[in-house]
Amino acid sequence: MKCAICGADNPEGMKFCGMCGKATILPVVSPGEARNRFCVGCGRAMSWDVNVCQYCGHDYRVPAKDVTKDYLVAGGVLTTITGVFSIVLTTIIISTMGELETESTALAILIYSCGVLGVLGGLLAMMRKLFPFAVLGAACAIMGPAFFFGIPGLVLIVKSSRQFEDAPRAHP
Repeated sequence: MKCAICGADNPEGMKFCGMCGKATILPVVSPGEARNRFCVGCGRAMSWDVNVCQYCGHDYRVPAKDVTKDYLVAGGVLTTITGVFSIVLTTIIISTMGELETESTALAILIYSCGVLGVLGGLLAMMRKLFPFAVLGAACAIMGPAFFFGIPGLVLIVKSSRQFEDAPRAHP
């Protein structure tokens, strides 16, 4: 097969010219050959119904997406929202109550602290760092008035424990 650019002789089946490196012009494909596809790994013809090339082993199957990676982000967002809602709702409740007694003040400080820990735990979960503190923050976020967001957040964070950078790895 002659190269159309430089005129060098190339063996049949070459895709690129040995002298100039340009792509050689491929012959017109007949309708019988059009039913085959060619492997991107080795270039050999293969049928459309195979998932792996028989010659080089190139795998054409699409790997399944790991849906558990989204659980950690959702858990972190829910925990952060729970902490923010706890702080805001506690502020609204305290502002409408007026004068507080000692016990009420102590409870408000406890709820504020749990809200702040919830926000920090949610942020740590979204950053995939310090798993114990992320779980502690998610557990503390449940103690506020917006606990209904915190429970699913805690469950999702615990379920995604293997995604944290400092998570203990099992030996094979």
